[in-house]
Amino acid sequence: MNLYRILSISSLVLILWACGNDEPEWQGETVQTLSGAINAIAVDNNNTKWIGTDNGLYRSVEEGYQSIIFPSSGKVHALLFEKQGNQLWIGTENGISNAVLSDNDFVLTDVASEKLSSKQANNFYTDENSKLWIGTQQGITLNYNDTWKKEKFRVNEEGRMFNLDAEDFAVNSISSWDGDYFFATSGAKLYRATGYDSSIDAFTGATQWDFPYNGLSITDTMFVVFVDNAGQKWMGGTEGIQIHTGHDAKDHGSFTYYYDELPDPYILAINQAPNNKIWVGTRKGLAIFDGTNWSTVTEGIPDLYITAIEFDNDGSAWIGTKKGLAHIGTDGI
Repeated sequence: MNLYRILSISSLVLILWACGNDEPEWQGETVQTLSGAINAIAVDNNNTKWIGTDNGLYRSVEEGYQSIIFPSSGKVHALLFEKQGNQLWIGTENGISNAVLSDNDFVLTDVASEKLSSKQANNFYTDENSKLWIGTQQGITLNYNDTWKKEKFRVNEEGRMFNLDAEDFAVNSISSWDGDYFFATSGAKLYRATGYDSSIDAFTGATQWDFPYNGLSITDTMFVVFVDNAGQKWMGGTEGIQIHTGHDAKDHGSFTYYYDELPDPYILAINQAPNNKIWVGTRKGLAIFDGTNWSTVTEGIPDLYITAIEFDNDGSAWIGTKKGLAHIGTDGI
């Protein structure tokens, strides 16, 4: 199993961010271990890995990993690196922060809580128009050109605005494809919104992901929605995976389902490798789909409960689990 390397972290440098200063102040302190569950992973332009854990935020350095403390530090639920602007979005249990990166330094600012639907961000997503969508513990937040919107994304034919069902529930994952937006929620199933009208900054004709658009497999809790390079929508929740091709929800032949092929039907993460294979994280191991067949990885990782999957600039995989981080070379997989 020489393709797998479980990361053993030692001699970490603790970084303290001093409130009230225009620039961060760095203070060295030793941290012996990187403990706690891995919840999110992001990779920046310099191939630096940013790791969100139950115990806070870490970044990779030559010596190992550095722990980064800032005003809203806490359990990190979500990370997103945006190449445009070279910035990292950080979602913690205490709020959302933005770090503008430069070489080995960064300038970090907190987002005011009144701009957010909920202080806890579960997911970040940037659409093709550079709009930042944030799935929070209660509803959706949208940021575009530093204009923030946190409610009433839907408008009816008379032009009256009202809330989406998804705005009252935890939003776990967001994606979009060809004008459609998808919101995976805890309690409101998977919500599809169509006909986005940027002139009024709302959704027109939004349709809940319910009959007949849900195919044959749906649960009230959906953890992840992911659009692959071919435009297929991958949806994972508590009862397996369903894949939809195209726009026609009434065409049941456009849905594909996977249950028994997976090590477990409880789906927590989906991503696509540089070789176009789909990687799926479950509670009982990692599943990889080559377009025809599934394979399962249960060895060489610190825990089978897979919480995050990310690919770095070299094409290798970084796998977050409930008990640590694994680095997997993708050659031959």
